[in-house]
Amino acid sequence: MKDPAHDNLIKFIRQAVEAAPKNERELSQFKKKYARKEGGGISSNVQILTVYRELIQKKEIKEVPILTTLLRKRKIRSLAGIAAITVLTKPWYCPGHCTFCPAEKGMPKSYLSNEPGAMRAVLNDFDAARQVKTRLKSLESQGHPTDKIELIVLGGTFAAYPKAYQSNFIRQLYNTLNGVKDRTLAAAQKRNETAQHRCIALSLETRADTITPKELQRYRKLGCTKLQIGIQALDDEILKRVKRGETVEQGKKALQLIRDAGFKFSVHMMPNLPGSTPEKDFQMMKQLFEDPAYKPDFLKLYPCTVVPYSELEKEWRRGEYQPYDKKTLSKLLLRMKTVMPEYVRIDRLVRDIPGDSILAGSVVTNLRQLLQEEGELQGNWPCRCIRCREIRTAEVDPKNIVYKEQSFDAAGGREFFLTYEDKKQDKILSLLRLRFPSQLFTHKKHFIPELESAAIVREIHTYGFQVGIGERQDKATQHLGLGHQLLEKAEAITQKAGFHRLAVIASIGTREYYRKWGYRLQETYMMKNLR
Repeated sequence: MKDPAHDNLIKFIRQAVEAAPKNERELSQFKKKYARKEGGGISSNVQILTVYRELIQKKEIKEVPILTTLLRKRKIRSLAGIAAITVLTKPWYCPGHCTFCPAEKGMPKSYLSNEPGAMRAVLNDFDAARQVKTRLKSLESQGHPTDKIELIVLGGTFAAYPKAYQSNFIRQLYNTLNGVKDRTLAAAQKRNETAQHRCIALSLETRADTITPKELQRYRKLGCTKLQIGIQALDDEILKRVKRGETVEQGKKALQLIRDAGFKFSVHMMPNLPGSTPEKDFQMMKQLFEDPAYKPDFLKLYPCTVVPYSELEKEWRRGEYQPYDKKTLSKLLLRMKTVMPEYVRIDRLVRDIPGDSILAGSVVTNLRQLLQEEGELQGNWPCRCIRCREIRTAEVDPKNIVYKEQSFDAAGGREFFLTYEDKKQDKILSLLRLRFPSQLFTHKKHFIPELESAAIVREIHTYGFQVGIGERQDKATQHLGLGHQLLEKAEAITQKAGFHRLAVIASIGTREYYRKWGYRLQETYMMKNLR
């Protein structure tokens, strides 16, 4: 039996393929023109995309890559070149007693049950496999490629969970990506090296006071490549006031160990904490990027808010704490933006807590967007962070691509931030983080034997729309060979400095990529002898 609506949708898609709109504005105009001509409304992008893919699979039409991209829902999810899947571990004990953290029953410490990511975890009973399956299905239905997956594991302090639970949880993540249930973590990881859904990054969340050389080696065995560390403030009095249970010195030591092991890392900072002031918050942000002990790769700015189930709620109700007003906070965050170096990426500018769970403090969830609009109204947008300069949807003319090299001292070692950029658009296309660990300068033995006398590539990332493994798009930045060119630059810098071994903290799903360039697996790192 014929379905007129379905037939009309096929007709629309065939004409859209012929028209080949180049941007969202052109697609919108085409939709309106078609609706006026044919009558009736236009289906949602998800419905169009579903039928569009069916026609491609049946070889009734040829795929138009730009149209595929325009039809994706929430394109931001794969603009950085990967698709991220966030999962939460089960409710468990946390060694911290921070006054600002909610302790809702049945939830991991610091998470509320009505936060978007947490809600998915609750609906899936915190089961690792079910969370990944649900998210994969959702991403695919919205048109996002899912062959390159970043797994982000949240849920309080990962180090506090029993080690058997940690290993089993991570094994289930790999198994679900693989579509096969291997009984050991090692087998699941080996299979993921060539799986359809490859894990190209694994992020864990923990506290600075849990970081030890032994713990970092365990994280590598899990396949972890990135750590999220709550520093919150660079002032021991403030940390004591909020019962953080950590000191500034513990944070510094943890970050040096993390860097020397090759991990990339995200620091969480909380302006507006009890005991602080806007000026003190700004000075701490300046220190974060001026003090060689810090200089993080990624930053999450979580202005303190009063939420239910927290000790801070009681303090606020007693009148012992009052958060900044909206104007003060916006002014502070804009000022902080002026000190952001080019090597940092601001992952979050506000935590995704629903407004009805914020008892006091900023309830604006699109604060980043509002700040950008305000900054541009003032005549310029001061932020030079990676996120503000990612290439995203823009097309690239190879003639405008330039190589840029920056270096700085950090945590007793030397860091190199290498990029390929579009000089005309002032956009980052590809980046590489190279480290000469502190052990190369102190001549002490490295706490990870395979990293002895080696420089370390901590991150390689090429931005732009995600391109499927084995596929090619003429103007896709991921197929200009920029990542490999940066790797060759890192090898040359390492050799010039007199070092002859280069390690890469490769995730499980990227090992095949590095094998192409002569790297071989040694324990948990991809290694190359440069002699």
